[in-house]
Amino acid sequence: MRRSAQWPNMGEPIPPTVSSNMKPAFTKVNRYIFDPKAMSWSLPSGTTCPGAEQCLAKADRLTGKITDGPKQKFKCYSAQGERYPSVRKRYWANFDAVRGKDSNEVCNILNDCWPVKAHRNRTHTAGDFFSEQYFLGWMEFAASKPDVQFWAFTKSLPFWVGNMGSVPSNMELQASYGGRWDSMIEEHCLKFARVVWSKEEADDLGLLIDTDDRLAAYPGPSFALLENFTKPKTTI
Repeated sequence: MRRSAQWPNMGEPIPPTVSSNMKPAFTKVNRYIFDPKAMSWSLPSGTTCPGAEQCLAKADRLTGKITDGPKQKFKCYSAQGERYPSVRKRYWANFDAVRGKDSNEVCNILNDCWPVKAHRNRTHTAGDFFSEQYFLGWMEFAASKPDVQFWAFTKSLPFWVGNMGSVPSNMELQASYGGRWDSMIEEHCLKFARVVWSKEEADDLGLLIDTDDRLAAYPGPSFALLENFTKPKTTI
């Protein structure tokens, strides 16, 4: 018997493609990004995050109900946004367009959706590189637009490490700590982002805090992200 596809880390079948009149599209980034004219391509949180652990969460495609992963330590802010039907429909339209496609097909789909006047793109405000072919499709797409600045956070480290030669100079990647493959970050000297609970913690780690994606978008050292959604657990 053929096994059904599974939700990454969640042990549940991936919902099938649903007929929808919404087309895949890039959208404007949120107001916290340093360039409000930058674009983003997003996918369903959790569903497309094979490396997620400490932030793992997903929103039900139909109801928007949030289910947290068993090892969650801090909230997935993008999953919270998927409580809203219009957000879910957009993310799923994007996912339905690219899942199951090879790298060349992914590249062509992204190119068809790309706003011609855009100059910056934060790849995945929500979601991650869910397959190697999808990752390679993004690298091909970025390489085809050398005048556009791309950046992305990812926990899908095997795809990155296994294809470092395919990452173009205009795509800035950073590994997000808190996933299944954290050991690969130090092993391969990857630029990283680490969630901290306070400025004092970042100072102790010797990391600057990125508040608007500037440290993520440009080449440079690893950095911290301040957790604003979850209160750390304390013991008495």
